[in-house]
Amino acid sequence: MSYAEVDPGGSRVAPPVTRPDNLTALVFAAIRDKIVDSSLPPGSSVSEASLAAQLQVSKTPVREALLRLRHIGLVEPGGRGLRVVQPSITGIRDAFEFRAGVEAMSGRHAANRSTPDQQERILELATLSQEAAERHDDVAFLRCDQEFHLAIADAARNGVLREAVENAIILTRALRRRDVTGLRDFLPDAREHVGIAEVIRAGSPDLAAGRLADHIHRIMLEMLDIDPGPVPS
Repeated sequence: MSYAEVDPGGSRVAPPVTRPDNLTALVFAAIRDKIVDSSLPPGSSVSEASLAAQLQVSKTPVREALLRLRHIGLVEPGGRGLRVVQPSITGIRDAFEFRAGVEAMSGRHAANRSTPDQQERILELATLSQEAAERHDDVAFLRCDQEFHLAIADAARNGVLREAVENAIILTRALRRRDVTGLRDFLPDAREHVGIAEVIRAGSPDLAAGRLADHIHRIMLEMLDIDPGPVPS
């Protein structure tokens, strides 16, 4: 496949060698990135044939990728096929509330199960996110932000939960309209990251769960105030 994958920080990396077992994952990442960066704008129709042609693959991996994207909530039935989900107050609220729930559980388990090395990595990412926010480097902050939350999910040592956290992050990033970069001060987020990392390292599951849930809920309220999208009828 000729498409060069884009990492969360926005930089292009060379595509790995295509193999049958990872082709669907590559196609999924490519379509996901098109949705997040608005190459496929909200409400636009999604064509298996068109995407397959763009990515120079058969329809089968595109179909499989779209099934996962529909499961996550990034595409939905529309007309005779699928369309990119349109952000709305209800959609943003539902996605963030779900994310708050799974991340709270992730933090609880990470506080109980994480290794010292995982704890240090979580704290390192939190610190890096704060440094990026202080210098107003939104791209670096968003990259560290995603890695921070996924590092906690990894430390929870639950594969099903980890997948749920990753899916929730993908969905909320798309629904909050590409993180409204430039309109938010990310420093409060980063400071909360550091506090969350510290209670995980201290082995405090209740505090970790509560702080992660509060962190996601606060961001949700800010996003709805900044960019609520169309009010549902």
